[in-house]
Parts: sequence; C-alpha cells; structure tokens
Amino acid sequence: MTARQVLQSKFYFALLGLMGAALLFQNLPYAIVGDFTKQSTSLEVALESFVEEHHCGIDEKKIDNSTLSIILIRAIGNPMPPRHDPEQAFNNLDFTLKHEQDFAGIEKHWVLNRLVNETLLNRLVQLLESNGKKYTIIPFDLSEYEKLNYNFSLYEPFDDPIHSMDYMLNINQFMVRFLDDAVTNDKNLYVTNQNEARNLMIDIGIKSSADWIFPWDGNCFLHPKAYHEFQKELCSLPKGTKYAITPMNRAIHNDDVLKEDYKPKMNEEPQVILHRTAKARFNPLMRYGRRNKVEFIQRIKAKGFWDQGIQWLPWEKSVMPNLDEPVSDLKAPTKPIGFTTRLTSGDLKVLEEKLFVQKRGKWRVKALNKLLGDMDTRVAIELYGYRPGELIFYDEAALAKDRKLYREGDTLLKAMVDKLLTDANSALDAGPWSVVHKPKISSALGREPNDYYSLAPFYWPVGKSGWEHRKGENYPGTILHDNESHKYDRTRLNDMQRNTTILALAYFMTGEDKYGVVAARNVRTWFIDNSTSMSPHLLYANVWNNTGHSGGIIEMKDLYFMLDAVRLLERQGFLSKEEQTKLRSWFETYLNWIETSNQGMEAYCLTTNAHGVFYDVQAVAIAAYINDTAKAIFYIERSFSRMKKYIITFDSSPKSYSTSHGHLFALHGWFTLARMAEHLHRYLWTWHSKHQKSGLCRIAEVPLEDSKWLPLFHDKLYFCSQHHEPKIAVEANKGFHGGNAYGNSEVKENFAPFWNFGLKHAVVII
Repeated sequence: MTARQVLQSKFYFALLGLMGAALLFQNLPYAIVGDFTKQSTSLEVALESFVEEHHCGIDEKKIDNSTLSIILIRAIGNPMPPRHDPEQAFNNLDFTLKHEQDFAGIEKHWVLNRLVNETLLNRLVQLLESNGKKYTIIPFDLSEYEKLNYNFSLYEPFDDPIHSMDYMLNINQFMVRFLDDAVTNDKNLYVTNQNEARNLMIDIGIKSSADWIFPWDGNCFLHPKAYHEFQKELCSLPKGTKYAITPMNRAIHNDDVLKEDYKPKMNEEPQVILHRTAKARFNPLMRYGRRNKVEFIQRIKAKGFWDQGIQWLPWEKSVMPNLDEPVSDLKAPTKPIGFTTRLTSGDLKVLEEKLFVQKRGKWRVKALNKLLGDMDTRVAIELYGYRPGELIFYDEAALAKDRKLYREGDTLLKAMVDKLLTDANSALDAGPWSVVHKPKISSALGREPNDYYSLAPFYWPVGKSGWEHRKGENYPGTILHDNESHKYDRTRLNDMQRNTTILALAYFMTGEDKYGVVAARNVRTWFIDNSTSMSPHLLYANVWNNTGHSGGIIEMKDLYFMLDAVRLLERQGFLSKEEQTKLRSWFETYLNWIETSNQGMEAYCLTTNAHGVFYDVQAVAIAAYINDTAKAIFYIERSFSRMKKYIITFDSSPKSYSTSHGHLFALHGWFTLARMAEHLHRYLWTWHSKHQKSGLCRIAEVPLEDSKWLPLFHDKLYFCSQHHEPKIAVEANKGFHGGNAYGNSEVKENFAPFWNFGLKHAVVII
C-alpha cells in the first residue's frame, strides 16, 4: 500500500467514525456532519487537505518500494547544435538510465517533446522501453510548423531594424537578440514547446498518485544525496506549502556525478517542484530563451541570483498576456530544497569556452536559427517537392515544355530559339573573359591582378586627391562597353555572365555540345583556373577616393541567371566533379565575404533602393547553388521586412517614385526575387500592405509602357490583374510568353537573357 493510500484509509475511517458518533449520540446535532460537508466543497478536497497535513508522519521504512509520493517527470527536447551536441539527448538519457538509482517513493516518467528527428525519437523510445520506463510523446507535425510565419510586425514603430548596421555589427546585443526573438517567436514556441510540455508534466503528475510533482528538464540527474535531502526537506516544509525550487548545477563531464566526493556548486537556474494541489501553471506563451522558467519562479517568489526582474518589451506584453500574474495559492515565499545536476550538453568546446555564461545567449540564438532553418528546408523539400540543385530563376518544367514545343515545330518558339541561336553562335567566338585581362594600371589600392576592379560611376577626381559627385554624369569607363570600359572589369563580368547563359540555354534547346563546351570554358576561366580566376570578393568595386564601396556589390547581381546556366552545364558533365567542388568553394567564400565585410553589410542595409533587394537576389542565388537551402530561405523571409520598409517609403512620395529610374530598377530586383522565391515556395506577391493589396502590386503602381521594361510589365499584368495599362506594341514573335525583348539593348543590360523562356506564369501581350 502506498503512502497516499495509507492516508486515504485513515481519512475515511476518521470520517466514518465521526458520522457514527453523530448518529449514536442523538443529543449532538447532525449539523456537525452537515457543517463539515459545507466547509469542504467535496470529499476530494477534504481528502487532499488531510493527506497534505499528515503525509510526513508516515514511516517510509514501513512502506514497500512501490510507494509513490513523488513523480519525477523529465521533458526531452530537441538538441540544438552548436549549443548542444547532436547526441546530447540520447547520451544523457542512456547515462541516466544506467546510473540513476530507482529510489523508493519516486515514480519516473519522460516526455519526448516535439522531437523533429524521427530517428532520434525512435532511438529514445527504444531505450525507454528496453528499461521499462513510462513515457509520453508530444509529436512534431511539419504541416503545423509550416502554417507559422516569421513576424516582422511586432516591433513598432517599424523601421526595418534587421537591415541596419547596428543590427549587423551587433552594437546593441539586447536589441539584436530581441529583434531575432520577435521574428522567430511563433516558430520558436511550436518547435521548443517548453512551457506547454511543463504544464503537461503537471497534468501527468496530478493523474498519478504522487503528492509532489517534479516537472524537470530532460537532462536533470537525481543524485542519491539529493534524494535523501528531498525526503527530509519535503516533510519540513510549512503546512500548506504548494511550491518549492531545486538548486541546480551544470556538469561539464557526466562522470563527475558518480564520484564519491561529488560536491556540486549550485550556479544555474533552479528546477521547480509543485504539490499536486498547486494551481499555478507555466505561461505557455513564454518562448525558449526568454527565461520562460524564471518567469514562473519569480511568480512563486523564489529568491536567488536569477531574481533580477525581467524587462518586458511592448510587443511581448501584446503576445504574452498575464505576464507576472500573481499566484493565488502562494502562502509564503518559495524555499529551495534538495539539488539536481544538469548533465552535460555534450559540446565541450562550447562549455569550456571562456565567458561561457555570457555567451550562452548568443549560442542559443544561433542554435535556434539553425533548427528553424532545418525545418524550413524540410518544408520546402518534404511538403512542396523542392529539389536542391534545381534551377532557381528559370522554371525547369516550363523550360522543358518550351524545348518540346520548339522541337515539334511550334512557330512562336521557333522564332525565339532562332534568335537565341543567332546570339549563341556569336557567343561561340567571344571570350573567354578574366579579371587579369585588364591593363596593369598602377594603383594606390594594393590590389592584385586577380582582384575585381571598377569605378564608382558618378565620382570624378578633382586635383591630386579630391573627388566630387556629379549626378547623372558617368566617369569614362563606367558605362558598359564604352571606349574606356576595357580598363575595368564590369563589362567583362557582364559579357561573361550573359554569353555563358545564352550558350547554356542554346545547348539545352538543341543538345549541341559546342555550346556547352564554350560555356564551361567561360566559367572555368573566370572562377576556377588559378591563373585567371577572380578573387572571391569585391573589395575594389565601385572605387572612389581610392576605396571600394558598397555600391559595387550590385555589380554581381546577375549571378541569379548565370548560376542556372552553370547547373545546366554541370548536369551534362561539361564541368568535372573536381571543378564543381572548386566552384562551390569559390561561391561559399564569396558569400561569406559579402555577409561579413563592411561593404557587403552596408549593401545589405540599403533597403529603400535597388541595392538592398539585389543583395538578397544575389545571396539567395548563391545559397541555392551551394545547396544551403536554409540560408536561401533565410534571406527570402527577411526580405518581407525590407519590402515593408520599401512600401512605407514609397507611400510617403508615390509621385516621385513613378518617374524614378531607380525605382523601376528596384522593381526589377523585387520581381526577380519573387520569381526565385516561388521555387522555394515563398510568395512575395501575396504579402499584403496596409492597403490590403499585394505589396509588390502597390509599389508597381507606376507607368511601365516603355518596352525596355517589358519583363516588369508582364509580371505586373499577371499578378496585379486590377491594373489595365495600355498594351505594348511589339513584334509578332513577342506574342508568346510576354515576348522576346532581348534585342533591345537597354533590356539586354537589365534583365536575364531570354527571360521569357520557361515562364511558369505567362500572359500574351498583343
């Protein structure tokens, strides 16, 4: 018989004795029994009161080992590298099951909390079952995760802070952390699910016959010394106590807890203990990393080094009601009892790093972002069929359909492919191009021959060391193909990217190897061969005053279509496996440079013009090419914040934007990013502005009659059906898929060559 059952029996015998006495002695009013029943709303409440008052009076030695006065429930969540070792959850459970004693009076239960790795989940289940342990699974559902969004509307007033240099340089760590928290709040809550799991553990405890519920974190280990302290100190708690806390230390090496002289230093947030009748619950809207357990501990008035108050941000108060809600059944400040040890997270490099405690928050944010990125990748692949390595700008299925129509003799496709082959045959005799082909001009910059070099277009040298900005007046050599452009690399880069893409498309349409061979030569010369390859940075792009500037990052914008061409070449073996590895390594290095250099970060922060959005276009294209799907989605998702800022700026002066070439160029970036994002099942066209219409359609409310903007007109006509611009008069062969505007020199510079091949969405422009 358990301790609770013993006390229940005593209670019922006492109650029967009282009732019998009332009936036996008629001179005693029946009201004695009646008053008792009035004072207790139910026998259950009376029973709980009796058990609570007398539970420490039982001699536990006289109760068999099935005694259940405590239930220890531990929740195992997702390990999150680099904060944790990937094997942390399994290794710590295995260690616990091997070395933690089965204590008299303690029932054990585990909760497997939203584990995203099914293999790990199955291993943990097998381990628990083989040891005869009870467990409950809270399942992870990828389709439920997919319904949740990143949130860029919580921080007000809105100024797109995630695209600021303060954010990029981590100048204010508090700001950076809580901006990330706001963005990931909903997804964080679902995947980590910590306080929901803690509340479930309390429910499980109530359903058991235990008096005390220990809803602990999954890596907590109960030491024999701690067990004896609990047995003693639970009984010494004041009558009516509902809550206690358990001091905790963190083990760097698990074997430390097995040493005879083990003396833990309690320096971590404590664990919580509740009586089965306790009313307080954890706030389920408190996310991982935001002291979600400490908020509860502070509400039960447990004092300690963690008790420094929490400064809630305005947006947190809006999404987390009942913060700091008083606990109704708290009779006195909560006291600490016993202790526990948090087993190692497994990553000794992180644990042993200096200032580990201070850096823990940074590692936690990094780990959470990685976990969410992995889930976003799974959504794209498992739910929507995205295949890493597929084309990111041209639509592959539609491109194959165009090829089939062409080979079947379709008139419109024949006209387009004939133009493609004319250009491709010319491209066979052009190139290859390399940054080392420019003249060896003396420079104070310290650049090497393999470094890319270009000048800022509107800056003119004045005197020996001065510079002046001349709006609209290009410095010689800064316009594509002008007489001085051979001195710099921008024209070479443009020609290499466009001709390579034309050749790859020609190969795809015809299957003639000559096009693929020359296209691969171009790629090899510019990126792979050591003697001719470009250094993977733009340190000397957009130079004025002898310094490169952020405006040069946009000069690599056309990678989005060129890397599709590279994929077509790789599939057919025009580039060897070794060359493909070198090429991806080049782009990994270059992407890291634009992400970490001042020039790159400054370009990333230029939200209200074309530079910022073309940074995203470039980053998404590279990330997709190197098969970093999570990073590609990362940039697409955060572009929604950039778009919101751009719309706000547009709304402040729509008339000035309607005549701005810069705005039309930015639209080109936005429409391109939207086309790429759709491949990863992110839809920029459906994001709404305050006008309750597509945000992109809002900023596209400008004239686009000029044929040089035909690609923009096509997409606007398809996605923004409420607009009715005059039809553009074009040649007959432009009637299919929006037409081939490639022959126009201005369109040739701005847009992908043969942008209208393989359109997933197409309209006929008459």
